[in-house]
Amino acid sequence: MGETDAETIRRTAALARLALGEDELTRLAPQFARILEAFQHLARAPAPAAEDQIADAPPRARADEPAPSLAREALLSQAPAAEDGFYLVPKTVEAPKGDER
Repeated sequence: MGETDAETIRRTAALARLALGEDELTRLAPQFARILEAFQHLARAPAPAAEDQIADAPPRARADEPAPSLAREALLSQAPAAEDGFYLVPKTVEAPKGDER
């Protein structure tokens, strides 16, 4: 593949929401090029058709039938916080600035 241009690395970093300085771009360029070469190698590898994979799948150990579960109240009593029958958890991912979804 050769050298990976800095703009490709910048675009990829932006998609991954990474802020990279110029020194990091320079340092990461050879590693990034090797990663892209590995993906190109994988893309050329032959892959079996989906039908072949399904035909070779082992049989299930049991039928996929609904079964009784633990009582919701018992599970929620263990939770640090719950509301209306659901666990309450802290927000861990913020939307990017300007992204109004």
